[in-house]
Amino acid sequence: MQRASIFTVENIPLDKKIVNPSALLSGRAMSGSLWALFGFGGSQVLRLGSNLILTRLLFPEVFGLMALVQVVLGAIQMLSDIGISTSVVRDKRGDDPEYLNTAWTLQVIRGAMIWLLCWLIAYPLAAFYEAPELALLIPVVGLSALIHGFYTPSVMILKRHVKLKPLIVWELIGQSVAVVSTLLLAWYFRSIWAIAFGGLLGAVVTLILSYRLLPSIRPRFRLELEAAANIYTFGKWIFISSFISFFINKGDVLILGAFLTKENLGVFAIAAIWSKVVLELLLKINQLVLLPLYSEIGRQGNEESKLSVRKTRLYLLLATLPLVWVLVVGGQFVIDFLYDSRYSSAGWMLQILAVGTIGSIITVTTANALLAFGDSYGFMLFQVARGLLLLACMTFGSHYFGIVGLISGIAASKFLCYPILAFLVKKHQVWWPSLDLLAIISSVLAIGLGLWVING
Repeated sequence: MQRASIFTVENIPLDKKIVNPSALLSGRAMSGSLWALFGFGGSQVLRLGSNLILTRLLFPEVFGLMALVQVVLGAIQMLSDIGISTSVVRDKRGDDPEYLNTAWTLQVIRGAMIWLLCWLIAYPLAAFYEAPELALLIPVVGLSALIHGFYTPSVMILKRHVKLKPLIVWELIGQSVAVVSTLLLAWYFRSIWAIAFGGLLGAVVTLILSYRLLPSIRPRFRLELEAAANIYTFGKWIFISSFISFFINKGDVLILGAFLTKENLGVFAIAAIWSKVVLELLLKINQLVLLPLYSEIGRQGNEESKLSVRKTRLYLLLATLPLVWVLVVGGQFVIDFLYDSRYSSAGWMLQILAVGTIGSIITVTTANALLAFGDSYGFMLFQVARGLLLLACMTFGSHYFGIVGLISGIAASKFLCYPILAFLVKKHQVWWPSLDLLAIISSVLAIGLGLWVING
């Protein structure tokens, strides 16, 4: 029997607050998107600003090593991902205390397992990459996964109801602590350990503050079998999807790390950071705004809800694509202006990767619909297809054109997976090809015009 929700947002019961979801959908989407945009802007100012300072305090090889560490940690996190937070967002029992406590318990267990695995694989990876620093660096950075595991279920509840203001403020405070700590440590020690310990301090502060988001929620260790079964049933395909998604987004670093010097890998990492700036905004909006809204289409199934989501997606494309066009046309200028000559080759890498970002923008604003409709199997198939295409394009490109071909293959794969996604989402009646065609045509025209103007 389903329990009534006892949790509240702004002192209003969650099961009573949304009387007419369709009528409030557009307002929630707009408000959520604006807060996500604000949070992303603040986050990127902190991240990119600190990155610029750190490139002057530390050496390029430091960024190469940290790129490897973050990829390894991300891989472990993806391998253990069973869609806990997503399950709470979309499941009808998402506000149920027993369901939430079970989700939190599984989250804690997952964090502990990730940290343990970091210790087990650290030395073999240090030997493989011929980087002895990784033997201790990976477990230290991996401690953040254990800390994240104890984040309060309030985070999931606020995401479920698209109440983003407290979440954004919470994240920005934690990131600010991490950035300031990292810069101070880097200035004093001039070592890679500044990045590692600065991130841990930020994680600790974020954990403490998470329990102030909804003070009425006090998680308990519980493991209700029905709730755990629901999370597993939904998340079993996400497990595979997440691993493939990790390979798609971070596999290039793992592959390049085996062939490039740590210095050159650090240069590539700089290009990758800038190429994903806009995409990361969309990923955040996807998780915080579009996923709950797509889920509401699944629950309500009316045309009004579909129209609101379609408008939201159109606004996101119009807001983000021009930013990517700037990176494609002026990527070299951006790198030369912000960094010293050691990072100059990141310019052409950025331009190629930014082209691929256009394809990613088109797909990521639709793919979460599969999860929202409970089609985690379809989402898994899409991720497998993306991974295979990426591997094929990287192999083909590197074989015939070297490093330029490899990076171009990464970009091309972002477009080639689109027909597969269209086939999978069409049955849910949330595929709007006119929006995607508009995005592609406008991108070709804008980039072509920009290059023509620059080159005379």
